[in-house]
Amino acid sequence: MFKNKKIFIPAIALLMLLAFFIYWFFFKIPTEKKFQAKGLTKTLQSLLAPLSIEEMNIVLFTIDTLRADHLECYGYTRVKTPHINRLANEGILFQYHIAQTPLTLPSHSSILTGTYPLFHGIRDNGGFYLDENQITLAEELKNKGYSTSAFVAAFVLDSRWGLDQGFDYYYDNFDLTKYKKVSLDAVQRRGDEVLAEAYKWLEENSHTKFFSWIHLYDPHTPYEPPEPYLNQYNDYRYGLYDGEIAYVDQLIGEFLSFMEEKNLLEKTLIIFTSDHGESLGEHKESAHGFFIYDAAVRVPLIIRFPEKKLSPLLVGNRVRGIDIMPTILNLVGQEIPVSVQGESLLPLILGKENIEEPGAYSETYWPNYHYGWSELKSLSKDRYKFIDAPKPELYDLFEDPGEKNNLVNKKASLGHQMKRELDELIEKYSAEGIEEKGPQTLDNDSLVKLQALGYIGSFRSSSKKRGEKLADPKDKIELYNEIKLAQFLVAREEMDEAENKIKDVLNKDPSVLEARYILGNIYAKKNEYDKAIEEFKKALAVEPEYNEAIFGIATAYMRQGKIEEAIIGFKRIMELDPKDTKPLLHLADIYLDKGELDEAMRYLKSGIEIIPESPIFLSKLGAIYLKKTMYNKAETEIKRALSIERSIPLSNAHFNLALIHEARGNYEQAILEYEKEQEISPYNHKPDFNLGLLFSRRKDFDRAYKEFKSCIEKKEDYADAYIFLAKTYMDSQRDLNEAAELALKGLSLEPEKRSMILGHFVLADIYNRLGNYSQFQHHIDQARRLQNTLSD
Repeated sequence: MFKNKKIFIPAIALLMLLAFFIYWFFFKIPTEKKFQAKGLTKTLQSLLAPLSIEEMNIVLFTIDTLRADHLECYGYTRVKTPHINRLANEGILFQYHIAQTPLTLPSHSSILTGTYPLFHGIRDNGGFYLDENQITLAEELKNKGYSTSAFVAAFVLDSRWGLDQGFDYYYDNFDLTKYKKVSLDAVQRRGDEVLAEAYKWLEENSHTKFFSWIHLYDPHTPYEPPEPYLNQYNDYRYGLYDGEIAYVDQLIGEFLSFMEEKNLLEKTLIIFTSDHGESLGEHKESAHGFFIYDAAVRVPLIIRFPEKKLSPLLVGNRVRGIDIMPTILNLVGQEIPVSVQGESLLPLILGKENIEEPGAYSETYWPNYHYGWSELKSLSKDRYKFIDAPKPELYDLFEDPGEKNNLVNKKASLGHQMKRELDELIEKYSAEGIEEKGPQTLDNDSLVKLQALGYIGSFRSSSKKRGEKLADPKDKIELYNEIKLAQFLVAREEMDEAENKIKDVLNKDPSVLEARYILGNIYAKKNEYDKAIEEFKKALAVEPEYNEAIFGIATAYMRQGKIEEAIIGFKRIMELDPKDTKPLLHLADIYLDKGELDEAMRYLKSGIEIIPESPIFLSKLGAIYLKKTMYNKAETEIKRALSIERSIPLSNAHFNLALIHEARGNYEQAILEYEKEQEISPYNHKPDFNLGLLFSRRKDFDRAYKEFKSCIEKKEDYADAYIFLAKTYMDSQRDLNEAAELALKGLSLEPEKRSMILGHFVLADIYNRLGNYSQFQHHIDQARRLQNTLSD
């Protein structure tokens, strides 16, 4: 090839030097510096030309509860996902992407901060808040000039938990008042509703570069896909889970079509991933959260570049959820914050597959926080996975992807080595004090009062103490499944069966906090409040800061009419979780019933400070202004509540507006508002009664008759409705004998004194017209006697 040796030798040397440089640059430069190297970004820019990578739009899809091996592009054959396949065929598919935890809020916190739960501190769904000092992907992109938005499908990602940091627009707005049973998992919306809101925002912001995070919750339990998927996928176990995935695929297809129609697809970087998987019965776990096997933590990751650049590409290296944030920042040329613990995937995207894997960490504290059993932590590296548990586990994922053959005894030295590496990782990446969060110190007066009422027991945390050996979740999975069955029975309101089942659980393990709470809740639903309080107290004896148990006691006291005891409980919740608005709402209602309007107003305003656009708090604040006859302020707050975008229908809001119009003499407007209230709250008797009064005053007796009759149908024991219906009969010259029966029925229901006086006067008038003068005189005497007692 080279005829002249003098040219040949220098050429070989030059090639060797070039090879050495490439090797040194890509494999010897420290990882954090290498991944941020500007040369890689310039290389990517040249590949994407003429599009400027700094002007790319970014859309991050997180599909809740989506395991990788149930997608067609990951080798699954039982569900068709042509649109997700398109993303894979036009992008980069990462075969082994590991979530840092199988729980929605902690996992999304890791994705959006690029840090482990060890660092950001969110270890469970609810009860944890992302600290405002954490740096989020949205904040960094906003600093880069992006418009930012988020659209979430479940309350577990509500903005109150802190994930809204850096977003210009955060679509959550979950009104808990419409749910009979409130739980973080239960409050959700379908994907088409989420995308409808996203489309509006994207159209309005298409003129500028944007970052949009879209969360779809559909694969999460309960598996209820819409047709045609409900019918297509209901013929095998967990088929409906696949049906939900097929529905998500349809939504992705609709999204891609929308982006093409708006000429945005080839200007947008799309990242498609999930927060965690779903066990689907593997290792006896039906759902997720309890274990950290790959069924629950191996999730898809697909990145599609504009104009299908760099595609198709399959990356076999193991990557992590915490790598998504630094990758996006690296791609757009934004400096990666020093707090980020993940690594950019750009070298892998550019084909540098021989990079050493850092190892993937996962954890779950669900068994510990909810049941007092051991937490689980794992390290996946190369072909092996080690799970740190009371009974450690080691798996060869190449030979045993289902993690069924525990090698910890056969490969003891490897297990010890991976345990050391896991401990080193935890030590390296944990924030200071992350494991030592404990009960707050109380003053002695508060301590005595709280203990006397059962709101706290001894200060013993259910978290593991030094040297204490907790139960292995593997040994408790059957018990866990029994607890879940009891919860299912409660949801179906089969209380006796649920009570028996949860008592069986407590007989086997009396220390399970959640079982105590469930039993207390069952007793409360059966109106056996003393028993409920006793069970909640037993839970607090183990975990003094168990909010759900404190809330259960406070609510039970309130329903028993022990108001002062309830107040102490709700205030205790406020101390433990200042961002929880439930106790504020209950305290406002308590003081409103007591007639202490200023105190009720104080709690409502505190709630509005936490959630400025809370329709229920604003509406109740307006109701208090109405009671104080401050009509202008009342109208302002109620209309503000009704005007909030995406607000669900508010009970009593239109009713209170009608009262304001009545007070001002605007009767036609009052009628319109009462009628709106009837539409929104068809079982509420109050607008019917007030409309009956209005129509009576206008001598429109037919409409008054109709409204009073409707009121009685909705509330058969409402005395005033019978008395005013009797008066309507009399005034419209209907059957006077029937009118007398209605009035007597009203009096038998023991109404308030003024209504009782009116009832006797109505009967006196009726009997006078009937010529029954003895009864006329009797009821006149009764009415006057009661009148004389009004001033007493």
